[in-house]
Amino acid sequence: MPASANTPAFVIEAFKPAAALADCITDIWLWELPQHDAGSERPTLTLLPDGHPTLVLVYGDPLIASFGSRSITTRSAVCGFQLQPVQVSCAGRAAGITVRLRPWALPCFVPMPMPELVDCRVDLRDALQRQIVADLEHALAMLPTGLARVRRVEQFLMGLRRAAGAPALVEHAVRRLTHAQEMARIGVLARELGATERTLERHFQQAVGVGPKAFARVMRLQSVLAQSAGPQSWTERALDAGYFDQAHLIRECRALFDKVPSFLAQPPREVIARDFDALARQTALPAKLFL
Repeated sequence: MPASANTPAFVIEAFKPAAALADCITDIWLWELPQHDAGSERPTLTLLPDGHPTLVLVYGDPLIASFGSRSITTRSAVCGFQLQPVQVSCAGRAAGITVRLRPWALPCFVPMPMPELVDCRVDLRDALQRQIVADLEHALAMLPTGLARVRRVEQFLMGLRRAAGAPALVEHAVRRLTHAQEMARIGVLARELGATERTLERHFQQAVGVGPKAFARVMRLQSVLAQSAGPQSWTERALDAGYFDQAHLIRECRALFDKVPSFLAQPPREVIARDFDALARQTALPAKLFL
């Protein structure tokens, strides 16, 4: 969309999904970042694992995503369950909409095996019909307002949505693991939900992409970071969450988020990351999504 005198240079807005999509989607974020100066360092946003897959619908320039030594460039993309941080940047003007799905909801929109999407971003053109995706990107670029773009995305998703959803077993397990005070024993959880551990594992991988233990690791770490502003010490938080001690918490945080907890508790240094971090807090998302 051509810039005008009334177009803000930097926009981040949060929307709640339409009622017909609320069982699958937690939030919809619209973001527009101006093209950086040629002589300046390209801003990078680090996304931390939070247990939620996303659909990223881009109407600006392509995004560059780096997973360790791997780097891929895509426009609109589907992003599965993360077990490691990913760095995202844009060589030009970054503009798009991020649809944050509930942990089990990606199969409702994307007909791909979920394990193939773990720690991965796949061009949406490779997951859906290419022309449909290209037409959506063009439509988003032409629409005059952020709200109009969000409504167009909701229309697209309602048309895309498949009738089949995740088994109730998976939804119940996700909710229990998300709100557990400490690391759940999967066998015990399965029995409480009326299933065998093997059945829970199979359905969970089909819907989420990973097993319940891997999901619980991410959510437990996020639960500790959510308490970082409280009066408790890191040792107390670690013990309350079921870690053996503070050293165990630090090792787990390094393994999953590549940082120590005290570093993650600090406000992000980059302006873009601070704005996204504030938006996450306003929409009651996990404690840490961005660096």
